[in-house]
Amino acid sequence: MFGGNAQQLTSPLGKVLRIDVSGSNSANGQYGIPADNPFVGVAGALREIYAFGFRNPFRFSFDRGTGALYLGDVGQNDIEEVDIVVKGGNYGWATKEGTLFFFNNGAGAGFASTTDNGLVPQGAIDPIAQYDTHHEGHSVIGGFVYRGSKFPQLAGRYVFGDFARLFRFPAGPNDSGRLFYLTQQNTKPGLRQINELYVPGQPPPGQQQRASTEGIGLALLGFGQDAAGELYVLGNINGTPFGSEGVVLRLAPAR
Repeated sequence: MFGGNAQQLTSPLGKVLRIDVSGSNSANGQYGIPADNPFVGVAGALREIYAFGFRNPFRFSFDRGTGALYLGDVGQNDIEEVDIVVKGGNYGWATKEGTLFFFNNGAGAGFASTTDNGLVPQGAIDPIAQYDTHHEGHSVIGGFVYRGSKFPQLAGRYVFGDFARLFRFPAGPNDSGRLFYLTQQNTKPGLRQINELYVPGQPPPGQQQRASTEGIGLALLGFGQDAAGELYVLGNINGTPFGSEGVVLRLAPAR
């Protein structure tokens, strides 16, 4: 079956898994498997699977306001996407990349296209947002729906980002990580508009439009959220998991 591990319910790869850390009914007895997981009772399927068809899910979070599960899925060569994950959902990799059709292309580089490849499973779920890696970055970094109070203009909007426009470090302002947020309404069927968020020292959205080529001066590695719903950015200057240059930045209004 075309689609690789992400489409195989016998493999944990390319999936979101759901377990009960206090249970013991897994195969190894070290954790539990919720009885309402979607593939419990399906012959041959891993009972841990909650959703499938992802390429490289990188950072997910629950919206503390609605409970919705947001996830950033890193594409292969063309499209980065943001998904809302639902129980039992199939997000299409490797038959689709974002809303496009994916072509494996044999020994060549795979690519996404608007041409139907005839392989997409029925009911495959499109992302709520996507962007082109050729122009906007390298790898989507999942974030959080903003539920804090410092930025009322961001209330209920998903804040996320991209690792770096170019894989070149130390990063300059035009090739480093970027911060994005989504509109709350769809601008066309299934997709929300992606907007660039300000960087430290610049006014927040709604006060000034900033150049879309600028970044945060760091490789973006992740996000954090505190008990009040305020957001934090994790990054470093070398784009690798080595060294001692990592920082945690708190997003705050410009003064």
